[in-house]
Amino acid sequence: MMKALQLVGVKDLRIIEIPEPEIKSDEVLMKVRKVGICGTDLHLYNGGMKTSYPLVMGHEFVGDIVKIGDSVKNIKVGDRAVAEHVMGCGKCRQCSVGKRNLCATPTVIGLHCQGALAEYIALPSSLVYTLPATLSYDEGVLVEPLSIAVYAASKANVKVGDVVGVVGQGPIGILVDYVINSLGNKVIGFDKHDNRLAFAYQNKYILKGINIEKEDYLKEFRVDNPDGVDVVFEAVGSNSSASLALEIARPGGKVVVLGVFEHDVMINMMDIVKKELQVYGSWTSIFSFKGTMLLLQSHKLDTNKIITHRYSFQDAVKAFDEVSVDKSNRIKSIIEFDL
Repeated sequence: MMKALQLVGVKDLRIIEIPEPEIKSDEVLMKVRKVGICGTDLHLYNGGMKTSYPLVMGHEFVGDIVKIGDSVKNIKVGDRAVAEHVMGCGKCRQCSVGKRNLCATPTVIGLHCQGALAEYIALPSSLVYTLPATLSYDEGVLVEPLSIAVYAASKANVKVGDVVGVVGQGPIGILVDYVINSLGNKVIGFDKHDNRLAFAYQNKYILKGINIEKEDYLKEFRVDNPDGVDVVFEAVGSNSSASLALEIARPGGKVVVLGVFEHDVMINMMDIVKKELQVYGSWTSIFSFKGTMLLLQSHKLDTNKIITHRYSFQDAVKAFDEVSVDKSNRIKSIIEFDL
């Protein structure tokens, strides 16, 4: 038996004991060390996404491999590792062309099957990557969320010299700032929380931060960007954020939408038509972990600044309760198992 954090209903989390997973020949067993609390986890916790109860959430994680199946060749017992979280059916058209993140009937870890908020998790070896020795567990737990930003940036094909707007300065938005800034581009951040804008600015991820609750915020933006910006990333998932992304993109510009939306939104489609915008969706990530780990090996991302709140597994229920209501005084929150 092992301890796990189980979601049994909306805002109803309990630490319980469940059987330790058995692994198949092509799977590995990981002892979980650290788990990030993602916006998707909060959507599930608050009832904003449909799921089947009970559920063990958690898809941003790092741990140690303690057992491997007979046919596993890419990883060994004792390796520290991270893993992607989308399993494709292997039969649909998207899977056949290597896009399992767009699978017609995917199995998502922490949504459709047991996630990482447990002492152990069984994983297909095909999803697992060895964590380089130069990276810490803290850097490891950020691989998955940072890969979301790396993947989104690749969708937009950002060019040197592009001016980029990032709508939303939550954990994913800030990581998008970091990735785009690391490419040498100017980034303008938008949010309603001054402390998040200040964080991104002080760490030199953005050139300028604009608070969208100020009455004249668009006028402030237009002073330096009268035609708009070349590329916009929408990293919130709301009606207002989607509309703003279309508003601040220049004619002929690109908009990448990666926010998770709980509800349908109403946008002015003529903003897309008359400005001839190129709009891209960006869903999870695929084939981005290796590049993400290479980026982390530059050690320019200060994990102690990104990870603002840490909770022991014993305090996991408290963690979700606090993260769901505190949007302004934190960046990334993680749950840690005893090392």
